[in-house]
Amino acid sequence: MIQPAELEDASEVAIAEVLADAATSAWLKAALRDALRRDPVDALNDALVLAAVLETHLRDVLDLED
Repeated sequence: MIQPAELEDASEVAIAEVLADAATSAWLKAALRDALRRDPVDALNDALVLAAVLETHLRDVLDLED
């Protein structure tokens, strides 16, 4: 069974990898840093809304069906 400390370590590793990756945009790095200072539930909810809106926008731009 995975322990809570292991989950924290896994998220810290993932965060560090994203922030260290030269291919990660400055926008995403700044958004991640800002999100990490927020309540994690609120940050995730906002990120999911943003992802949904951006996906809808992309589908409109590419004229894709839902």
